[in-house]
Amino acid sequence: MGWAKTISVISFFLLLTATVAWSSVSEESEKYLDPEQFNVAVVAPGDSISVNLSSTSIVGQREYLVMRIVEGDSPMPDVRLILDSDDCEWIEPGFLHVDRQLESDSPQFRTVRVFVPEESGTYVLYNDAEEGDLWLVDDIKAQTMILENSPVTLLVMVTGCCIGGPFGIIGLILALIGWRRNSAPAAVNIQAPLMTTDDIYKALHKEQDMELTEELVPGPFTGMQEKTDLGKGVESGNQEEGVNWENWDNG
Repeated sequence: MGWAKTISVISFFLLLTATVAWSSVSEESEKYLDPEQFNVAVVAPGDSISVNLSSTSIVGQREYLVMRIVEGDSPMPDVRLILDSDDCEWIEPGFLHVDRQLESDSPQFRTVRVFVPEESGTYVLYNDAEEGDLWLVDDIKAQTMILENSPVTLLVMVTGCCIGGPFGIIGLILALIGWRRNSAPAAVNIQAPLMTTDDIYKALHKEQDMELTEELVPGPFTGMQEKTDLGKGVESGNQEEGVNWENWDNG
């Protein structure tokens, strides 16, 4: 349980540090996440604007988000991005393109289209809808600006999340293993005492003595009669031999 407590304390400290760092970063990066404050261009309904766009970034292919304010059942926007009379390729927003609302009372922005320029150049952005402004946002540039302004804080936040989370899981697993071991009932193991050489010797001779005692116990008066008869037989034989010897000697 000692390791589980140590790892859990380290995990808590790292996650707490990451939370504090995230709070600091969110305050500093708020202006870069707000499309109204940080954008490439804003296009009114029925209007167009020229913008210089790049096709590459430090992480590869560059993407530009077209965002609008969500207002009930407002119609879908009609937007085009043109380079020398050629339409720029675009894709539908994915699960990573979440709505943005920095404050509870601030506007909610939604990504409606993602443009992927094949080459850098001067593009013309058209808003063909009858209502609703459109904001063209470069997310890669916004993330770069956040990283440049608070690199240490971001590093602390990422380190705390990446290390504190796994440490917390490991500490929880170790705690569960220790708890199961401590709660398991102790097995009662009754073992017979080991016999020494003297105990074996005494037990063996005790059994032999008991067997001999049972064999040598005579029946009532049996031994006395046999002994008496045997004695008489011996004495009679001696008397007869003595008499016969004397008769033979006397002729």
